[in-house]
Amino acid sequence: MREVASSGKPLGQGEKMQRIIVASLLGLVALGCASISHGQAANADGGNCASVSESYQALEGRIAAAKSELENLKAAHAADSEIEARRVAIADLIYRQDCVRPELKPNPVRGPAAQPKWVTLTTYYATNRKPGPSVDGLTPYGADRDAADLHFGRAQVSIPTNRKPGDISLPLNLILFELPADPSKDFIIKSVAPLDGNAAIAEMRNRLGQGSRKSVLLFVHGFNVSFNDAALRTAQLAQDLDFPGLPVFFSWPSAGRISGYPRDEEMSTLSLDAFDQFLDQIGTLGASDIYIVAHSMGNRVVTEALARRVMSHRPMPGNLKGLLLAAPDINADIFRQQIGPGLAALAGISRTIYASNSDVALKASSVLHDFPRVGLTQPHVLTYSGFETVDATDVAPVLRGYGHSYVTDSPRVIRDMQALIFLARNAKARGLSSAGVAPADYWVLH
Repeated sequence: MREVASSGKPLGQGEKMQRIIVASLLGLVALGCASISHGQAANADGGNCASVSESYQALEGRIAAAKSELENLKAAHAADSEIEARRVAIADLIYRQDCVRPELKPNPVRGPAAQPKWVTLTTYYATNRKPGPSVDGLTPYGADRDAADLHFGRAQVSIPTNRKPGDISLPLNLILFELPADPSKDFIIKSVAPLDGNAAIAEMRNRLGQGSRKSVLLFVHGFNVSFNDAALRTAQLAQDLDFPGLPVFFSWPSAGRISGYPRDEEMSTLSLDAFDQFLDQIGTLGASDIYIVAHSMGNRVVTEALARRVMSHRPMPGNLKGLLLAAPDINADIFRQQIGPGLAALAGISRTIYASNSDVALKASSVLHDFPRVGLTQPHVLTYSGFETVDATDVAPVLRGYGHSYVTDSPRVIRDMQALIFLARNAKARGLSSAGVAPADYWVLH
């Protein structure tokens, strides 16, 4: 199907390229606000290569035929679902062909085969989003809240190996339905499989027992994040942290658009009970240590749920070892008066706040609410007894995600988190520079 402008006239090459660039930027913004070796950090299963029996040339022919069929569907103005199903099929064929490309054959002179171009990482999830019907192994979760049930499942994400920590690239077809995904270059959600609650917990417990370390990484996203964005970022963060245990995420029903900010605020509050329920179930996994990483508005969900547990004298998940609050979109006064006191009382848990003055999204939030945010270092750095506040301004790239997504896209922040999680080092031991004057002292990451 040839693209047309709003006037009804066919798009020229220049206009089409402009649309591609603009849409790509919008995709990056959406991911940027989503706020992607130790043991089994990633399952490099090569896309289940053992099941591939066809030759490279045969698959080349199938890919060409599938692309031709795709063009025919577009020319016939087929339904979007039919066209997208064909794209998914092409992506799967590309996976299969990559398994049998000639350079992967053993060479007794050169030695072992080269590193695979991509790996597959399995994450688990809980969400209070309403699910839609499954299509080609993917179950879509939208922006509507399910007030009655908490949904569980498993998501598999393929990750290119030729990339720098913090980088995440999406296939263009996710934005414009232009090109098939390339697993050697793009992050791709391979499957989203719902599981019954008991089955999900049992499978997570089993996977946790098979790893080199019985650790759980629980990621809670912020505003303007779809379910798919959350899955991609969780996989990317676990891969870049080289996390040896089980990556898990909780996805609350963000609208997945910047204009949905007021709605997201209400939805984050309405998701407290669902997240609290999930914490109880995480506590049954038998993990040796649990680390919670919250981003942006997701910090409200995490901190308010934990503070509520403290106030009601309910236990925390067993072996909760670390609480990392990244770019918290929380009213600084509310944190001091209502949240901080409860969280500071938690024993045996490291508590870290990552903040930045390069965070355009939080500057906008501060103006909108007329109150400073915990994740901003201006007009002053928020410090609180029992927390280590880290000023990440110098390593938070403002050109990516409005400077808001540095917890997942700044290699320096990722390295700092590694030292915090794996080595249990405080800020001084991690080599951060001290700033401020006690009791309002904090740390600076360079």
